[in-house]
Amino acid sequence: MKISIIAVALCGIALMAGSVVFAGDAAKGKAIYEKNCLMCHGAQGNGDGPAAAMVRPKPTNFTSPESKKKSDAELLKTIESGSPGTPMAPWKETLSPQQIQDVLAYVRNLGK
Repeated sequence: MKISIIAVALCGIALMAGSVVFAGDAAKGKAIYEKNCLMCHGAQGNGDGPAAAMVRPKPTNFTSPESKKKSDAELLKTIESGSPGTPMAPWKETLSPQQIQDVLAYVRNLGK
């Protein structure tokens, strides 16, 4: 009972502060990433996957300072909706909301 009250309180504080709480599982996200993202973004997330040489613009390097500056909400939106004018397709029709958050959690761990 105490744990759920604390969790609700923390979520309420985060929402009042204007931030969004994401709850992904990086271990589950790794498997999804390897199946769907590795071909372009590479095993380490450097944007150097096997298909990267054929893709323009180049796939995002998740380990770059520019990528690390992006908020979770920005990255989540890109995973969900894709990136217009690039080969980055939307995944919201293929992956569940939880799977998308799992991928986000995994991407955030790349390059650490």
